[in-house]
Amino acid sequence: MKKWIIIVLAVSLALISCASNKKEMQPEQVQKAEITTKVAILPLKALDSSSRYITKILTVRDLELTFNKHAKYTLLDMNETAAVFKELGNPDVEDLEKEELDDLAKQLGADVVIITTVSETRADIFNVSMRMYSTVSTDLKQISFNVGKEKTARWKVLEEQMMAELDDFVSNEIDKLFNIAANHFNNGNYTTAEQLLKQVIALKPEKIDAYYFLGNTYIKLEKLDLAEEYFLKALELQPDHQASIIALIDLYDKTNQPMKRIPLMERIAEETQDAETWFAIGNLYNQMDNKEKAKESYRKALAIDPEFSGANVNLSIILFDEGNYNEAIPYLEKAFEEAPDNTFIGTRLATAYQKSGRIQEAIDKYENLLSTDPNNIQAYLNLISIYRNVNDNAKAIEKINALKKIDPNNPYAYLNLAAIYLEQGKLNEAETNANITISKDHTLYQPYVILSAVYQSRGTESYNKYIDLDRQASRAVGKKATQLKKQRDTAKNTAINHLNKALNYLQTARSYTDDSEALNDINNRINRINQLLAQF
Repeated sequence: MKKWIIIVLAVSLALISCASNKKEMQPEQVQKAEITTKVAILPLKALDSSSRYITKILTVRDLELTFNKHAKYTLLDMNETAAVFKELGNPDVEDLEKEELDDLAKQLGADVVIITTVSETRADIFNVSMRMYSTVSTDLKQISFNVGKEKTARWKVLEEQMMAELDDFVSNEIDKLFNIAANHFNNGNYTTAEQLLKQVIALKPEKIDAYYFLGNTYIKLEKLDLAEEYFLKALELQPDHQASIIALIDLYDKTNQPMKRIPLMERIAEETQDAETWFAIGNLYNQMDNKEKAKESYRKALAIDPEFSGANVNLSIILFDEGNYNEAIPYLEKAFEEAPDNTFIGTRLATAYQKSGRIQEAIDKYENLLSTDPNNIQAYLNLISIYRNVNDNAKAIEKINALKKIDPNNPYAYLNLAAIYLEQGKLNEAETNANITISKDHTLYQPYVILSAVYQSRGTESYNKYIDLDRQASRAVGKKATQLKKQRDTAKNTAINHLNKALNYLQTARSYTDDSEALNDINNRINRINQLLAQF
């Protein structure tokens, strides 16, 4: 009888010791992640009587201790799991099929279900065999490891082997979950993709592609602030993740945020040494009126590709507009060589030569060009512009007449001729050539300005005549006074008609241009004519 009492006491003390150890060794639980992998461990099966102790100690303490250290896992209450298992009427965990495991997982709300058997391999060494079942892919993974009765060594094995194998299994399952989410995205099921991708990120926060795909999902759902947030999170994990950088560039383009867009483009351009990207960056800076940054970007594009015509042209224009004519000339020359028929470039090159005191170089350049290409219309126009700028109207008219021979319908030949005659005060010739210009191209605003100037000059002349006749009439008497008053009134009406005609031409000119400088000049001319008319 005493023998049995001693045995009962020994067993009681052993259980008390286990409970005591459990209380003493229970670590503080780590803060769980927002979304965790829920693991259900079915009742452990001891395959021999010697394994019951290890089976018991794993169940009541060791497994819970181990899982509590991992924020991304939640071990479901093993007593509740055992109760659900028992209610399903499953007598032996080893006999469970996949369909039954899936049913159990749904009942328990588990992501992973683990079946465990324990057997003694040799004295005080026990083999723990586990089958891990995933509800994501319905795959099973078999693992096996040995433990002993010494608790510290046993806990180390559970940490280094069981949890490592579980991490590997779950990681692969998360990758499969990601693929499912990606398929939903590709099929346009964005809400489902969003839910799955958030689950992937919660379970595997280092998976960069999940952040990238979630960012793109939010773009599809038009939640652009969230899209930006997840692209940026991807870059926090991997600063050189090019897909996320490009996605953010597109997002900032779509939302018109150049100050956020440009640094990312510069990062891409530096990494890839791409001239096109530097050119695009230069254009953005140019649009923002940051000329220094624009020039810097265009120069970087040209350093990579010296033949990049777009960067060359844009850089030349900025330098020209800044008045840096000497610096602009090499770029303008290169641009002109590539596009000799470009009036915009040719005019600026001629002006840059002139402003730099290199007129003869400009003349020689175009004259040589005409000697090799006598039908080069743009070269004629550029030479005409230079000769007019240096007040050599005879040379300008000579080139105009040559141009008219090879291109009789060129409106700019007659336009230049009209302008020269206007400068010389030859109003009839200016009017004739301005009208010919309009007959060649009625959409040019300049001939209407010239015609306005012609009629303003005539109106001013008639106005001055009116003033003189009015003064004479005021001093005359009799028939002489009457005659002078008639002449005065005729001069007044003529002046008014001429000025109104000048006004009409200016209003027509204004309808054919949107150039701010031209419009400003036209409006000033209109104001002056209105002031003259107001004096009558």
